[in-house]
Amino acid sequence: MKTYRVKGYETVMYYVDIRAENKADAYTKAMDVHVDDWQQQDTYGLWDNGGFKIKKKDIQQIESNVVEFKPKEPWAVGYKKWKEESND
Repeated sequence: MKTYRVKGYETVMYYVDIRAENKADAYTKAMDVHVDDWQQQDTYGLWDNGGFKIKKKDIQQIESNVVEFKPKEPWAVGYKKWKEESND
């Protein structure tokens, strides 16, 4: 999955970062994001075009610093090994 920044406009500009397969998927997921989760950007212009709009051209793929950690083994196995080593 990739990370996309989706921008939406009402009277000010907002954005939200979404993990999605592609721009169309990011657009669809952005429509389900709760209003409180959108981040307000600096206002350099005002838009009042009759409601909240998301333009597909404003969806950008961004580099994310989120690291997905997948352990090699379940934690219980690692704990059992640690316990055995510490009892020696």
